[in-house]
Amino acid sequence: MMSFPPESISPFIVNNFRFERYQIDKKNPEDIIGNIELFFTLNKDQYNYLLETSRDNFISHEYLKVNDKIYFEQKNNSYLYKNKKYSFQNKTTSKMIPFLRVLSSSEITDSVIQTVFTYIKSFTHVNVSRINQGGFVTSSLFSNTNIFDLLTSHSNETREIFKQYKTFPIYSIVKDNKVLPNGLMMQQYNFVLNDEDFEGKLPYQMISTGMQNQSVLLSLLLSMPEESVMFIDEADIALHPTIIKAFLDVLHQKKVQIVMTLHNTYAMQFMRPDQIYLAKWVKGYSSYYRLSKIYPNIREINNIEKMYLSLLFDEAINEQDK
Repeated sequence: MMSFPPESISPFIVNNFRFERYQIDKKNPEDIIGNIELFFTLNKDQYNYLLETSRDNFISHEYLKVNDKIYFEQKNNSYLYKNKKYSFQNKTTSKMIPFLRVLSSSEITDSVIQTVFTYIKSFTHVNVSRINQGGFVTSSLFSNTNIFDLLTSHSNETREIFKQYKTFPIYSIVKDNKVLPNGLMMQQYNFVLNDEDFEGKLPYQMISTGMQNQSVLLSLLLSMPEESVMFIDEADIALHPTIIKAFLDVLHQKKVQIVMTLHNTYAMQFMRPDQIYLAKWVKGYSSYYRLSKIYPNIREINNIEKMYLSLLFDEAINEQDK
């Protein structure tokens, strides 16, 4: 297995079927190329960042545009920064280290580079299906975080949020010192229920998976800095239909962009058409359609969930693909 410095990335492809095809015939080099292109606005400036990699273990293309003007670019081992050629002092730099990462270290007074790097570095991916298995968060923000310390540090805030849920138990997660039979002290994390007519304490491991997932999701969300981005995969696993609306209300209060994959159509009732994307899988490829684009006359007052279940959006997508 090949290893790279911590600052480097792994090559990625857009579609594995293309990669498998290339392994057989090696006819089309584009089958081992993958790219990600981001469009975002920070402090009223518009940014466009492209990162393209090859499975031959090099970055084939990368650029940053600010208000439609190239700020830096690398392509074919040529580097351009502020309209001037750029050369590396360290000639052993891996071909899989993004130019943005290099500039963030060398150009520490460049506010544009630092702003963009900080923003992209904040991207946090949460795989809810793995919360109880470990390795469920991919993020530089939480690389050295103890999940239990995270839960206890935001326990009071999450407790106040649970009050908004109305149908959800109100509880805290606290850290206690337990004395073992040998006289040694051991830290123990407990679930403390503070409902109106009942109080009690249980070890954290004994509460339901749904409560654990909800506490973890909210604690991560509360830890995110403003203007950051969180991706939540399989969010339905942690969100009971009756609390989806309350959870979305919490998201609206945070200045954090959230991208969630959901299979539960109930959430459509509480989202704007421009916030909903529909996925369509055809012959090994997934395409994504913004609801407000494929159905421009739709309004929030429409019953979006009912329209979706009636297959109206499928018809609109098929019409667009003709």
